[in-house]
Amino acid sequence: MTPASSFGKHELSQVDAAAEPGLAAWRDPATYDSVLVQEFVTPIQEAVRHHGGVPPALQVQILRRLHWYFTADLRERAPTVALTESMAPAFHDRVRQIMQHVEMDALQALDSLEVGTEVRHALLSYKAPALYSAVALDAYDHDQGLVRLSYYVHGDPPDEAFLVDGTPKQPAYAKYRACRFFHRMLLRQRIVWLPVIGATTLEVRLADQVAPVGVGPQAFAAGPASGQSGPRLRATALLASVRVAYPPGKGGQQPLPPGWNGWKVRLLRSLAGTPLARKRFARAWVFLDREEDADDNAEHLYRWVRAHHPEINAWFLLSRSSPDWSRLASEGFRLVPPGLMRKLLILNSEHIISSHAEYVFGGMERHLFGDAMRWRYTFLQHGVTVNDVSHWLGPSEFDCFITSSPAEHASVVGDDTAYPYTEREVRRAGLPRHDRLVQIARRMPATQVNALLVMPTWRSGLFDEGGAEQERIDQFAASDYARHWRALLRNEEFRQLAAEHGQRLIFMPHPNAVPYIDTFDLPCHVEFATKATSRMQDMFARSAGFITDYTSVAFDMAMLRRPVCYYQFDRAHFYSGGHNWRVGYFDYERDGFGPVAQTEAELLEHLRRYFANDAQVEPKYLARMTKAMPLHDGQACARVFKSILDIRRSVPGVATLDL
Repeated sequence: MTPASSFGKHELSQVDAAAEPGLAAWRDPATYDSVLVQEFVTPIQEAVRHHGGVPPALQVQILRRLHWYFTADLRERAPTVALTESMAPAFHDRVRQIMQHVEMDALQALDSLEVGTEVRHALLSYKAPALYSAVALDAYDHDQGLVRLSYYVHGDPPDEAFLVDGTPKQPAYAKYRACRFFHRMLLRQRIVWLPVIGATTLEVRLADQVAPVGVGPQAFAAGPASGQSGPRLRATALLASVRVAYPPGKGGQQPLPPGWNGWKVRLLRSLAGTPLARKRFARAWVFLDREEDADDNAEHLYRWVRAHHPEINAWFLLSRSSPDWSRLASEGFRLVPPGLMRKLLILNSEHIISSHAEYVFGGMERHLFGDAMRWRYTFLQHGVTVNDVSHWLGPSEFDCFITSSPAEHASVVGDDTAYPYTEREVRRAGLPRHDRLVQIARRMPATQVNALLVMPTWRSGLFDEGGAEQERIDQFAASDYARHWRALLRNEEFRQLAAEHGQRLIFMPHPNAVPYIDTFDLPCHVEFATKATSRMQDMFARSAGFITDYTSVAFDMAMLRRPVCYYQFDRAHFYSGGHNWRVGYFDYERDGFGPVAQTEAELLEHLRRYFANDAQVEPKYLARMTKAMPLHDGQACARVFKSILDIRRSVPGVATLDL
């Protein structure tokens, strides 16, 4: 951080770089309180005392440093989660003190490439304005005939009206997205999907005034939207312009690189367009879990589609080195490893369907193949979302986002939630793998349901990523994480409880922990299982009880109505920067499927009650399981399939309104 004295003396050159603080600073509580006082509030007070105010140039330099708090907080797993909820009021008060002396012109003067629009609106919110931004037409769905509009709102939302070809039209889907920073909603973003099939004109009225509307992201303007100036498209040009700006696919092709790299792109495009490739991969549905393993929602949905809809041209992506390759090949899966044929498949596909989020662009370069990316992307999810992962998923362009739990669904699509998705993208259909899980469990003889499964999730920062292998092993072994789980697995009473009630103890560590399994020093009575050596659903179906910390796999146990115990010895650290996760809608004490223990002694007491209750789920936890996972009918695959088909269907006529 730049010394505070440089502000008092207005030595702007010393702060011109405005570099982001390091990781250690973000994790230091002082960064959110005393540092703000020393390096921002006090110098501002000195400037006011000596000069009657803060010079405009100095205001801009202050913002160029202050914005890092908010820019960093927008990131996935941001280190700023170190600021706890109890610390937040003081932080927001400090920022309010600073922004009292910063004029709107200084916000306007910031470089848009350096400071994003939402961050500037967040800073503006501390001045408590009542305004809305210009309206952006920032997406167009050619199949559904929908245009997306968005604008930022400070204060109460304005009355809104949308006139399509002069006739008032209701949104097909709409929500207010919470723009949350440091445990507080500072403003909202309005998101609307409006039906405009065959329409030529669009007009937006906010607070009984014609609002400025532009195609694409709109520049920040620090003033009431009704007073913003600048060139605007006529109502008659808006829809024509947005259809051109957002053509089918995922963007227009940018200029190809020179030389051989550019020719490779041309060659691949040419091969993908040959009659042979088009015939083989026509309207293909592409399924994948991870490159190196399957046995997740995509595998189970693929199997169902092949059995119930053989007319679908379905393919499954997997590396030949995967332990699942032989199993799926013997079952007749149409497997495609990385290589040329996969690229030809992707470029001819109609749908990409994955249990993970990272394959939105099919492994292809968007800037080179955007216009050819005509597929629709369905995100099945790996499990039920419990934490707030909006900063991770929010930028992703999902066409279909599958949820399972009613509360999970509401946390994504509801007003004043942090996700940009509406009911247009999000469908509560359930996880495809749960269909088979329920079937297996129902057929499993009671005598084979005899395992107590211990399955903790991972932690970041357990060792120095850059250290030597032995250093990482030593650091991991000495961590609180390894020590607590090692102590439990070696606990003699734990062993006796399981043995007395005929329960096998099975430890399934997170894949990241498997290389360090020796540090757990497992006793001979604890069985070691991994995803590579065990079928996950068979393991769950055989589990009479489940011990975890935070993993959403507990929802699989809830689907089976099996007992769960949470062991959260590091809960305070976990949600205050220890793992860079943000607390979501799910409260383990209020919503969890079993008791929560913070010490080994508490956990053992819960286990004693568990066995005394004949390993049955207590009524209050059974009620929570039923509420959280009501789709218990084995029809998740059918619902997901219908949701995928609906992606390309136009939205039914939406009623117009009479003014």
